[in-house]
Amino acid sequence: MRRIEGQCRLEQLATTRIELPSLADIWSFSLQSMGRLLCLGLILCLAFALVASRVILPPKNAKLAAASIIHISSGSTSRQIGDLLLEAGVIRSKTAFVLASRLLGLEQKLQAGDYRLSPGMNLLQVMQHLEAGKVATIRVTIPEGLTLEAIAQRLAALDLVDKDRFMVLARDDRLIYGDNSPIDKPTHSLEGYLFPDTYFFVRNQPEEEIIKRMVSRFTQMVGPVMQEANLPAGFTCHELITLASIIEKEVMVSREAPLVSAVFWNRLRIGMPLQSDPTVQFAMERPQKKLYYSDLALDSPYNTYKYRGLPPGPIASPGRSSIKAALEPAEVDYLYFVAKGDGTHAFSRTFQQHRAARTRYGI
Repeated sequence: MRRIEGQCRLEQLATTRIELPSLADIWSFSLQSMGRLLCLGLILCLAFALVASRVILPPKNAKLAAASIIHISSGSTSRQIGDLLLEAGVIRSKTAFVLASRLLGLEQKLQAGDYRLSPGMNLLQVMQHLEAGKVATIRVTIPEGLTLEAIAQRLAALDLVDKDRFMVLARDDRLIYGDNSPIDKPTHSLEGYLFPDTYFFVRNQPEEEIIKRMVSRFTQMVGPVMQEANLPAGFTCHELITLASIIEKEVMVSREAPLVSAVFWNRLRIGMPLQSDPTVQFAMERPQKKLYYSDLALDSPYNTYKYRGLPPGPIASPGRSSIKAALEPAEVDYLYFVAKGDGTHAFSRTFQQHRAARTRYGI
């Protein structure tokens, strides 16, 4: 009986046809599978694009975002930079910043420095600033009439220079230029030659570079004027800048500069002492606004009450108007002037007139 059943099964298998899938069925199945994969890929790409766009977008509205200065130290990794940017609210995701810097090949190109960055900037803009080294600049205005000491204090207050180092360099330009100073002068001090202007500097910029920039501005602004100047025989450009610096310190109202210049030129011509208070104040160890008769006895070549002629060098940085006044004094024969107390002066031709003016204005 078993033999008969086994034989029947073999006969059944022999007569059974195995139907294989047709090419059309295989193609249809493949298209369906590819369609599903394509749809899944599109969904994943869309999801990735949505996530990427979110992390790239600025954290805040550009119009409402307040910029801040962020210091990137030398040798910082992209992760360390990402931490700083995230903490400052400049970027949305540290991970996105690190990945983007690697994918774009910028990981080793992000530069150190102080950057002015805003939460209103997108991720790519932030990275562009760091790659290009678009460091933040600090605007500083040096007004006319400041001494080297005052300039150093102003720059140091903005954390742009070390005051002591700045003063050492500015008082001896050989430390910067060697024997090739761009200015022909008998002294090594740059007093009077750091041109008063508005500058944009960068933190951690060497003091030498800042000084060179200000001296370069002087040669740029004053050089052409000096080339056209018709100075008296034997009168040097250094002496002219020295005279201009005294005028700068004496004058508060610009229209009086040519008159004050005329007084000093008239005194120089006749060998009369300039008797300028600012020159004495410059020589004092601790300058004071009001001078006493005892101060006028100070033994210094800058004391123009005690020594005739011009002092050895400028006493401050003169502006263009004072330099122009030194070159073009008014055609008057005044020898004296006295402060009225309102920023202007009373000018006199004779000592008697001068005494009367002093009495009138309570000097």
